[in-house]
Amino acid sequence: MKHILFIVLAVSLMLSGCASTFSFGKGQAEPRLPVEVNTYTIPPNFIPQTVIVTALGDSLSQGVGDTENRGGYAGRLAVSMAGWPGIEGIALENTAKRGRRSDQLLAMFQQGTLTGPLQASDYIVMTIGGNDVMRIVKRDLFSLNVDAFSEELILYQNRFETIYASIRSLNPTAPLVVVGLYNPFSLITDEVEEFDEIIASYNAVMAETVEEDPLACFVPVSDLFVGNQNLVYHTDFFHPNSKGYDLMSERVLETMEQCGISYQG
Repeated sequence: MKHILFIVLAVSLMLSGCASTFSFGKGQAEPRLPVEVNTYTIPPNFIPQTVIVTALGDSLSQGVGDTENRGGYAGRLAVSMAGWPGIEGIALENTAKRGRRSDQLLAMFQQGTLTGPLQASDYIVMTIGGNDVMRIVKRDLFSLNVDAFSEELILYQNRFETIYASIRSLNPTAPLVVVGLYNPFSLITDEVEEFDEIIASYNAVMAETVEEDPLACFVPVSDLFVGNQNLVYHTDFFHPNSKGYDLMSERVLETMEQCGISYQG
């Protein structure tokens, strides 16, 4: 009998140990709560990537006048961007060429010359328009008047808008930076008010188009090249020198930050 009673007590104790709560002294333990696990999303730029920057346009994007041979503003921009978080390296594809006008750049799109570079681009930078203005200066050197520039501006606006649309048809998502024109004649004389107005009107046309694109940014640089007190001109008195390109690249980076252009991966 005592043996049977011992077995019953042992089984009772075992069953009580399987309960969700148990007694210890006078207190009672609470049931174990489930562990909460928070999800973590890896940032898109967590794994460093090589980024492709494509430069379009004329001598300013080519870097003509840069005595340090650092690639003008585009080369300096690429070096700065290489230090951005998430970027392992920069590949600069510079398609720009000295003397190129907007009609010649447009022809390159029509011929398909820029299709490959633009489709592969992560960022695009461009300067265009300076040689369009200079063509009128050379053509009407001894009979310059504002009307000639105003007539050309209408044609230039149409070409620029077509160029812009062509870029976006090939690459709708890459951030696009358009750098404005400056007045090199301020180096020669202080009486350049009319020419300042001409340059401003060309810049306004480009800025208007660019500002409609949330992934684009227009960079004004005309104030950097008023006269030559800061010694920003090359010896040809038209292109920037190395210091001029330093200032241009700094302005481009500042404006990109203001526009919210960065590397997202």
